[in-house]
Amino acid sequence: MSIESPHKPLALDLHPLCTLFPRLVGAEFEALKADIAAHGQREPIVVHAGFILDGGNRYRACVEVGIEPVLKEFTGDNPVSFVLSANLHRRHLTPGQQAAIVASAQDWSRAHAVGGDRKSDQAATLPLDSVADRAAQSGASERTQRMADSVARQSPDLARQVAHGEISLPKALEQLAPPRAPVAPKVAPISTPPAP
Repeated sequence: MSIESPHKPLALDLHPLCTLFPRLVGAEFEALKADIAAHGQREPIVVHAGFILDGGNRYRACVEVGIEPVLKEFTGDNPVSFVLSANLHRRHLTPGQQAAIVASAQDWSRAHAVGGDRKSDQAATLPLDSVADRAAQSGASERTQRMADSVARQSPDLARQVAHGEISLPKALEQLAPPRAPVAPKVAPISTPPAP
């Protein structure tokens, strides 16, 4: 996903893990721009393999106000853990959004660990193997996490919409549920009165 600005083209794209989180828009983004214009960029933008891993909103704000963004290379061993730790609980997200983000992060981690070198950072995973582990990470109930896991498995795009607050988790599940066949009403047999 590219970060787009009407003012200047940007040279860096968002890392897929960074795109799991919704972008700031409207008044929230304008407030961030105003703060960066008044006080400068306080936190560096973290990049990994040429992509923004954390700080996509700060990067776009810096570019739009004409400040050269300060970048820092990711030096950790687990980008999934870093992104979740840096973003999951500092934002105003519903439990459904948090669960969808964790489920999607787990799917990304599994997809990038396949065939990878066990020592590489892409093979590193969080202990997200059980529903309880994922629920503990997201802060959602196990029931909510199971729902998010199901959506992420069946439709990654729908999971992204849940994570970004575009649709609720229950509505996403409704969209994925097979249509129910109409149930014919039960009709009680008509009894005829006994003949006199």
